[in-house]
Amino acid sequence: MPQEHETIARRSIETFNASGVDAALGCFSPDVLVYPLSDWVEASIYRGHDGLRAVLAVWTENFDDFEIAASEFREVGDRVLMLGQTRGRSNGVAMSQPLGIVFSDFRDGRIGKVRNFASWQQALEAAELAE
Repeated sequence: MPQEHETIARRSIETFNASGVDAALGCFSPDVLVYPLSDWVEASIYRGHDGLRAVLAVWTENFDDFEIAASEFREVGDRVLMLGQTRGRSNGVAMSQPLGIVFSDFRDGRIGKVRNFASWQQALEAAELAE
């Protein structure tokens, strides 16, 4: 089952990068809970597909192009950890930031929770992998 979870998490990132958030919604439960970065100024939790659209819009609207560049996926019990970066270009200036995501609460082949972290260490600790 965890291998299936990694496949779903990987597909969600690949589909988002290739075709946008609406195309990736099929990877997420209709009642998905999305926890943004800890220093997020908007809501502390986003609910459902509309919430996922809203949190990603905050990231994507400020960039001419935007992607989540996954470097690594790890299975952690029934969760999946993704370590990577957000990358984009704004007014001709390239920008990138570390990003860690913990995908969990997989149900019916879909992701039920998404927790975002501004550092790999935070994501590792959240996934109980920190050494």
